[in-house]
Amino acid sequence: MVAKERSEEQALRSPPARVRWRRVAVFYLAVYATSYGALGSFLASGGSFRDASWVFFAQVSALTPAIVALIITKWLWREPVAAMLKLRPWWNRWLLVAWLVPWALSLVALGLGLLVPGVHWDGTLEPAVAAKILSPGQLEMLHEIAAKASVPAVVLLVPLGLLSSVSMSFLAGCGEEIGWRGFVYGQLRPLGFWRGALATGVLWLGWHLPLLALGYGYPQHPGLGVLLMTAHLLVSSVGYAYVRERGSTVAVGLFHGTTEAVALIAVAPLAGGTDLTVGIGSVTWIAADIVIVLGLLAHDRFAGIRNLTRPR
Repeated sequence: MVAKERSEEQALRSPPARVRWRRVAVFYLAVYATSYGALGSFLASGGSFRDASWVFFAQVSALTPAIVALIITKWLWREPVAAMLKLRPWWNRWLLVAWLVPWALSLVALGLGLLVPGVHWDGTLEPAVAAKILSPGQLEMLHEIAAKASVPAVVLLVPLGLLSSVSMSFLAGCGEEIGWRGFVYGQLRPLGFWRGALATGVLWLGWHLPLLALGYGYPQHPGLGVLLMTAHLLVSSVGYAYVRERGSTVAVGLFHGTTEAVALIAVAPLAGGTDLTVGIGSVTWIAADIVIVLGLLAHDRFAGIRNLTRPR
């Protein structure tokens, strides 16, 4: 048992010397077929992006990359799962960083959104209903709770984000990241940090493209939305890859999940604008994401440690 654990730790420190493209292709095809087979069934049964059932379906579907990665790692190639997918260390300070940074991202995006002409603060959270982020029933419930607690409804976004970030959003984030940053980026890491992170981002984007084609995410501007989603996912992929290198895939899952959980803070109080200017994947969100990623990359310089962006 001790020898096995040591061999897994050695594998964690020693990434493959070359890209295993066949493994990447098998993973990608399996994830694509499973995800869009399930989506086709969902839509054929009367489901819709505008329906409340979509949120539950999306959360469950986000587990697909992790399930595929775990199956092919353990049973197809018989590799040590924790080492191959970098599920360890279970705890280091980057887990805390991964949980805190998304709050800063949302606040920066909120501030940038308020600078957009025609956008203004609306503490009633009605914009979230117009953007189909909250249902009228959910908003009414928030107002009822806020009235009983004698606090503005917008304040409740904080405990909601806290709860979701360590529950369903965390599971969904790990579901995606164990596949994309755990498996795919791990296979592409011999390309170097930048090329590996961006190549993973391109494949990750390809997984999203059919959804975008169906009008998800940018219903007002589906064409330009593809360009923004490209920028959004590539920038995010760099940040996620960095957290994987310094922490673990679990930390990346927490980062991803918390980002989704607290995004309401940056969107719900903003009235005006379009899906291109405010919201996840908008120009203001991408600008905020760039600020956060630059901050993460600057950590190497200030900490005096090996710069991941340099070729190995």
